[in-house]
Amino acid sequence: MNSEFIQDKEIIVASNRGPVLFKRDGNGKLELIRGKGGIVGSMIPFLEKTHGKWVSSAIGECDHHINDKYDSKIPIPLENPEYYIQLIKTEEDVYNRFNGKFANPLLWFIHHSMWNPPYSPCADDELHHAWDSYQYVNTKFAEAIGEDAYNSEKTPIVMLQDYHLYLTPKLIRKQHPDVLMSQFVHIPFPPPEIFQQLPNHMQIEILDSMLTNDVLGFHISRYMNNFFQTIKLILPNALVNEILGDIIYNGHVCHVRTYPISVDVKTLQKHAQDPNVIGKESEVDEIVGDCKLIYRTDRADLSKNIIRGFQAYDMFLEKYPEWREKVKFVATLMPSRQDIKIYREYTDKIMDVVNEINDKYATPDWEPIKYIFKGDYDLVTALFKRYDVLMVNPILDGMNIVAKEGSVVNENNGVLILSTGAGCYEELKDGAICINPFDLRQTAESIDNALLMDEETKSQMIKNARAVLEKNDLNKWVSDQLKDIETVMYERGSLKSKKPEEARFEMN
Repeated sequence: MNSEFIQDKEIIVASNRGPVLFKRDGNGKLELIRGKGGIVGSMIPFLEKTHGKWVSSAIGECDHHINDKYDSKIPIPLENPEYYIQLIKTEEDVYNRFNGKFANPLLWFIHHSMWNPPYSPCADDELHHAWDSYQYVNTKFAEAIGEDAYNSEKTPIVMLQDYHLYLTPKLIRKQHPDVLMSQFVHIPFPPPEIFQQLPNHMQIEILDSMLTNDVLGFHISRYMNNFFQTIKLILPNALVNEILGDIIYNGHVCHVRTYPISVDVKTLQKHAQDPNVIGKESEVDEIVGDCKLIYRTDRADLSKNIIRGFQAYDMFLEKYPEWREKVKFVATLMPSRQDIKIYREYTDKIMDVVNEINDKYATPDWEPIKYIFKGDYDLVTALFKRYDVLMVNPILDGMNIVAKEGSVVNENNGVLILSTGAGCYEELKDGAICINPFDLRQTAESIDNALLMDEETKSQMIKNARAVLEKNDLNKWVSDQLKDIETVMYERGSLKSKKPEEARFEMN
């Protein structure tokens, strides 16, 4: 990270979900709980170093109360703060349409290519009302961020996160044309024919806004290339240079780049030796016993392909009966979007499949699957250290940090079974057994191959994975974005005297 560059900069991060949650304990006292998810884990270390500000949505009465108490600048921690947060307040019904009807599931499902086109999505009046709320919430974010940028005594750098805020950059740019601004998309970007499932005007408004960023980031080239093709189809007036990775649109240059998000290797390895984690190892021993451990940990999200993972395990036990009572499949799953019906139904279906497999194969002394539906990161880390097989089989996801965390922490020469649909597939394919996420038989056979693999091969695979992660760590993910923002700042002087088309391509 270029400490000299950020020394006189005001870092403003914005996302729908914030880095902390506020809840009341049993005595009615407000308590602070660190938020979940990849964005939080990725950005908090950076904000702590830069003492920046994080703008996010207020969820519930506690968030509203504390935001008012601290006049929209909440110190985190409340004593000896390392950074600050501001919570955007909207009416509950508006927020529910913004998040529960439009961003999730509509945009999420489109980005993950998960809709069933003969039946859904359907752009009815309810969807269009949800779009109105999406526009409104983005406006509220833009107003708050714009005010922070205007009042800052330093040069502001706005770093927007993910698909909830697609309309925010254009709104900010309209009021603050010279602000340095980036946006990182944490989920896959779909091919143009999938993106076109959105109503036409929504497609145009979203893409038009995204291109007002100075820097636009995706995890991998696959998603970036999908974005280029989508722009060329839907915004034909945009000048797309795929070699340079730049798009000129309405006189503005947007630098489109890939930044594969990663993990903080040293912090993870240090946490793995924490007394709380060590204390959980006895719990793992009790759960697993003398069995080989197959492990997975996920949000209970449809994209994670959890049911097929269990169905493949069922097939494995059927095809390879010699492993019965010698393996244990432990799954720690977190609830996800339980306010949305299809997610509740998926969670119920997971439980049904687990119960069916346990009923089918269990013996008095052996339960094939141990299903833990709660958040306990110390337990997760203890299981990471112990696993013989780590199953990461998403249909499609942005990156998948689980595969990276497990590869860093494991102490048992564990084997990673990795879906080709995972965003980290390109990085970790030489450190994993790779599978088609839809192929149950291949997955079942891969479990058997992983359990039978010799120690030398397993050791080399995990070394391959760790070498990539040590080179492309979390610090590099942030630093590369800042380098490109710094480049933008220095390029602007050259662009002022020439037309953008001439200056940009002359410089290259």
